[in-house]
Amino acid sequence: MKIYYVDAENIGLSMLDELTISILDRVFVFTNSESLKSACSNALLTCVSGYPPGQNQADFYIIAHLSNVLSHLSKAEKKAIEFNLCSRDQNLWKAFEFQCSLAGVKSSAPHIAIETESNNVVVAIDTSIEAKILKLMSQPITSIEIQHKLKIPQSEFTTSFNQLIKSGKIKRQENSKKHWLRVKST
Repeated sequence: MKIYYVDAENIGLSMLDELTISILDRVFVFTNSESLKSACSNALLTCVSGYPPGQNQADFYIIAHLSNVLSHLSKAEKKAIEFNLCSRDQNLWKAFEFQCSLAGVKSSAPHIAIETESNNVVVAIDTSIEAKILKLMSQPITSIEIQHKLKIPQSEFTTSFNQLIKSGKIKRQENSKKHWLRVKST
């Protein structure tokens, strides 16, 4: 049996299409976004929401939920269950792995995960929002304009936008603090 924890605030729901979920598995989707909650109509998904808004609140709730579930497992159940985190938040992954190791249960990332070279932390990547952002950046544009055109929740947009900045794919326009440009690949 597998138990999946999906950090939808971080990666959205498109990753669910990549998972092979059996009737015996549990999938907890963590989101406060109304659009993501309505997309969780599958009978195999349990939408978890109601945590306070703010940075890392979903992460704290995921770890608290995981700890609660782990505390109720018998020794036999701990041997039979594998916990999976679907997120690209490396700090959350470290906390998730730590809790699972303390309880003596298996933990892993889904099969679409990649390893980062810097510290071998396994993280799941969803680039669909990033691709949409880049597509809109053929000319200088503000981040607010992009978010309005994509009609996605701010938390999802901010995560993807920051990832593009970190990876060097976008940058501020030199003479403007508000406008952003796509970086031309050489």
